[in-house]
Amino acid sequence: MTPVTRPRGRLPARVYWFRRAMVLTLAFGLVWGVAHLLGGRSGADDGPSARPVGADASGPTTSAAPPTSAPPQAVTSPRATQLGKGGRRAEVRPTVLASPEGTCTVSDVSAEPTVKGNAYAGQRVVFAVELTSRISPACTLTIGPSTLVLRLTSGSDRIWSTQDCRASVPTRKVVVRRDVPATVPVTWNGQRSDPGCTHSTSWAEPGYYHATAAVLGADPADRQFELRTPPRPVVTKSPKPNKPTPKGKPSASPSR
Repeated sequence: MTPVTRPRGRLPARVYWFRRAMVLTLAFGLVWGVAHLLGGRSGADDGPSARPVGADASGPTTSAAPPTSAPPQAVTSPRATQLGKGGRRAEVRPTVLASPEGTCTVSDVSAEPTVKGNAYAGQRVVFAVELTSRISPACTLTIGPSTLVLRLTSGSDRIWSTQDCRASVPTRKVVVRRDVPATVPVTWNGQRSDPGCTHSTSWAEPGYYHATAAVLGADPADRQFELRTPPRPVVTKSPKPNKPTPKGKPSASPSR
């Protein structure tokens, strides 16, 4: 076999430039690859530090959440108190009423009259007589025309009294308590009273009167009230309807 004869001597210049370009390309690629690899690892290590502290469940127990203010305290009140926007209302327990301990001592019971609503002349007026005990927590008392008196006066003028109109006081057994009043309704017909409580007396005029209530044997309580002029009814006048034209008669004269 004839051996391969290799050319001897200097190669062309383009061969050397090609080799140099290949070496530089390989070197640049190697440097870029190493830099990219190191940069990727550095970015991976910086990831957790870029997140908020509170986002890592395995992080320290110290939370970065903003501190919440303590809820406002409920104010002690007999009614439910609203704690704030979106807050709950405090539940109020019902008042435990005292159980009666025997019959009331008459001198221990006070009676205070008040008018229920507005009082108008010429109409019935309802008084709410509130009974409370001064000392006993709770006791029982039989109320009726013989034990409860309500009298209306105007100066020295005696206008009306339950001693004349005994049927105005209901007969019932009530529990009188020191903290919670018992209410007894007494109705006045709006007229003056006379023995026998006839209905032939005159009506009381508008003005200021005094209502005095008492349980017989106890101190009376006096309250002033106003007997007002009743409001006048508003009468709306309806327009009169037009009279229909009689049948058979022309509504206008015929033209000639």
